[in-house]
Amino acid sequence: MLIDTRKHWLSVALLCGCAATLAQAAILPTDLEAKVGATYEPADADERAIWQSLTRLEAEIRTSPQRLVAPELEAYIRGVSERLIGRPAPELRIFVMRDASLNAAMLPSGMMIVNTGLLARIRNEAQLAAVLAHEVAHYLRRHSLDLYRDDRRKSALVSPSLSPFHSYDDDTNNSWNLINQAVLMSSSRFSRDLESEADAYGLTLMARAGYRPRAALAIWEQFIDERRASAAARQKRYRDGTNSELPTHPPTQRRMTNLADTADYLAGKSGPQDIDQGSPGHDEWTEVIRPYQATLLREQIYLNDPGASLYLLGTQAQDGWTGLLRFGEGEVYRLRNAKGDALKAASAYAVATTLADAPPEAWRAHGYALLKAGNEAEAHEALNRFLAMNPEAPDAAMIRLTLTQLEPTDEISVASGRMTVKPDSNWKRLHEGLKGTRWQEVWTRTGPQIDRMALVGGLPDGKAIIIQEQAADQQVPVFRADMTVQDLTSMLEVSYRLKGVTVFNTESVEPVDFLGGPGVRLRYNYASGIVFPKRGSCVMRVVDQKLYAMKLEGVVNDSFDAVAAQFDQLVSSARLSK
Repeated sequence: MLIDTRKHWLSVALLCGCAATLAQAAILPTDLEAKVGATYEPADADERAIWQSLTRLEAEIRTSPQRLVAPELEAYIRGVSERLIGRPAPELRIFVMRDASLNAAMLPSGMMIVNTGLLARIRNEAQLAAVLAHEVAHYLRRHSLDLYRDDRRKSALVSPSLSPFHSYDDDTNNSWNLINQAVLMSSSRFSRDLESEADAYGLTLMARAGYRPRAALAIWEQFIDERRASAAARQKRYRDGTNSELPTHPPTQRRMTNLADTADYLAGKSGPQDIDQGSPGHDEWTEVIRPYQATLLREQIYLNDPGASLYLLGTQAQDGWTGLLRFGEGEVYRLRNAKGDALKAASAYAVATTLADAPPEAWRAHGYALLKAGNEAEAHEALNRFLAMNPEAPDAAMIRLTLTQLEPTDEISVASGRMTVKPDSNWKRLHEGLKGTRWQEVWTRTGPQIDRMALVGGLPDGKAIIIQEQAADQQVPVFRADMTVQDLTSMLEVSYRLKGVTVFNTESVEPVDFLGGPGVRLRYNYASGIVFPKRGSCVMRVVDQKLYAMKLEGVVNDSFDAVAAQFDQLVSSARLSK
C-alpha cells in the first residue's frame, strides 16, 4: 500500500479493502446492485467537492516518478475490472504505483491505484479479481460519499483538520500525504457496515463474472502466512493487528469464516467458475506480469524482511523454480547476512546460473560470492560472463577494475580512523539531532531540504549505517569488512528504502580515488513521493576493516550540478588523519 510497510497491521487491514462482517451473519447480503453507471456524474455538492479535491491529486500521480507506466499491465487490470463491473468502464483510470506494500484503492472519481507490492503477490487472475472486486464494490456503492458526509459531521464537532479531504486544497507541497490520504479515504476509514457491504458485493461481482469467490479467501490466507513467516524469521510471535489496532475491523478468524461461507454460498448459486489457477486466465496473467517480475521481486527483497521475501519466493516457485527466483533467494540471504547466510547465498547464485533463464545479475552475484570464497579464477569467469551479457551495466567500470587485481586497500595505514576534509565557508554543519550514527556527520550548503552531505568516518564492522529499532520488520544490513562493491551498493539502497524511498535507480558504479586509494562511487536517483525527484552521489572505501564514506543528496534541478562540483572538491580533499 502507500502507507509505511512497517505498520503491518495496516497492511493486513487494507488487504482486499479491509473487509468486515455484520454482527452475527456468516453469509453476508448478496442481493446488492450498483449505484453508479457508465455516465454517472456527481449528484450534489458533497460529491462535487470530492471530485474537485481529487483532480489535482490525479494530475500529480499521472506524472509521478513513482508511477510505473505499463500500458499492457494497465489494460489487463482494466479488463478484469470491467469484467467485474459487467460493462465497459470508460470512467475508469488505472495507475500502477511503485510501492512494495500490498494494496489497491479505487477513488470515487473512478481513479484506481494498484501497488506493485500487490502485483508481486498475485498468482492468478482470480486473486487479482478478488482484490479489485472489493475496491470496485466501494466505488459502485458510493461508499466514499457516505464516509465524507460522516467525516463532515464529526469534524464540525472537533476540527477541520480531521477531514481526509482538507489538505487537497490547502497543502500544495505535500503530494505524498495526498496519496496516503486517498488510500485511507478509500479503505481504512469505512465503517463495519460499509466494509461488510463491500465484502458481500465484491464476492457477488466475482461470482457473476465467473471468478471463483474463494480466491478472496486464498489471498487473505496467503498474506497471513507471509506475515507469520516474517515474524518467525525474526523470532517474534505473530499477532493479528486487526484485533486491536483498527476497532472497525473484526478478528481475522471471523472474517475468514464469513468470507468462506459467503463464497461457498455464491459458488453454489452460480455454478462452476471459469477462471482460476491453471486456467487460461492464470497463463495470461503469468505472461503479462513476466516483464515486471524482476522489478517487483527486487522491491520486496530490498525491504530486507527475509521471512516475508522467502515466503513470497516460495509461493512463486510453486509453478517451478526459475533462475530469477533462485537469484532472488540468494539476494535475501546476502542482505540478511546472518551466520551461514553467505553459503546459502552462494549456493542459490550457483544454482541460478545453471538455469537457462538466469538474469545477468545472477552471474555478477555468483562472481562476487566466488571472490569471497577465494576462488579467483572462477570468479573472474563469472564476472566476465556478466559483462558480456550486460556491457553497459552501471557498475561495469567497477567490475573491470576488480578484474585488473589492483592492490588491496589494507595496505593503507591509518591511526585514529577519522577523515579530514578541507571545506569552504559555504558548507554548514547541521545540529547533532540530524546525525545518523555517532560515526556520521551531516552538512549542507543550501539547506537540508535542498541538499545534504553525510560523512561517515570509520564505521566499525558489525554496525549499521543508520539507527534502527532492533525489533523492526526491515533492517539495513550491518556493515561487514569483507563486503564487496555489490554488498556496499545494496546496503546503501536498502538504507534509502527503509526511510520511505519507493523509487531508487542506480545510474553508475565507478572506481574513484578516495582517501589516497581505490574506492567506489555510486551515482543514483530516487523519489520518496510523487514529486521532487532527487539525485545522489556516494563514495566509499573500506580501510582497516572500517567504512569511510561521503554522500551527497539533493533535489534534481540546475543547482544540483553546482553543489555536486563542490562535493567532488571536498571528496578530493579528504584524508585519513594520523
